[in-house]
Amino acid sequence: MIAESTRRFLLASARQALADELGCGDMVAPVGEAPHDPVLGAPARVFVSWHVGDRLLGCIGTLREHDTLLGAVEHFAVQSGVHDPRAGAIHPDLFARARVDISVLGAPTELEVVGITNIELAIRPFEDGVILRRTLRRAVFLPVVWQKLPDRREFIRALARKAGIEPDREGVDARASVFGVEDFGEP
Repeated sequence: MIAESTRRFLLASARQALADELGCGDMVAPVGEAPHDPVLGAPARVFVSWHVGDRLLGCIGTLREHDTLLGAVEHFAVQSGVHDPRAGAIHPDLFARARVDISVLGAPTELEVVGITNIELAIRPFEDGVILRRTLRRAVFLPVVWQKLPDRREFIRALARKAGIEPDREGVDARASVFGVEDFGEP
């Protein structure tokens, strides 16, 4: 569990990193001194997302460990705010209203089952993030996606489509890994 002071520092650092990239660093309060928390320097898997209301402005992260949690948050705050191909760069005017959310991922655990139907039965709704793959194709859903796709079948089939896997034809040999997430964000 990440301490509340460390969470606040990471959120402020994400906001500052994107503000600096957008050339509007004067729009944010100074980050302040980092808490003395070793988790900031530990390797981490992170996704950072930006929202205005329910609208996703960008979400990018990594399933591989980045050198440090702080470095990952700053890097992916910029990547998701400027380089998400689904949305394009956040404009400074929109940045002022945007909310940042950070997801720190646990290590993935390979499921021992094969095939879309078996994977549907093995995952834990509203708890598991899922990495679905077949050959070189893969896609990931963070646990937050359960809020929009609460049905196991719908969740996995949407993930398969995201990966470019046709569930009924190619899903018989699909594999999956699951992971937990610690999510926190601005109000």
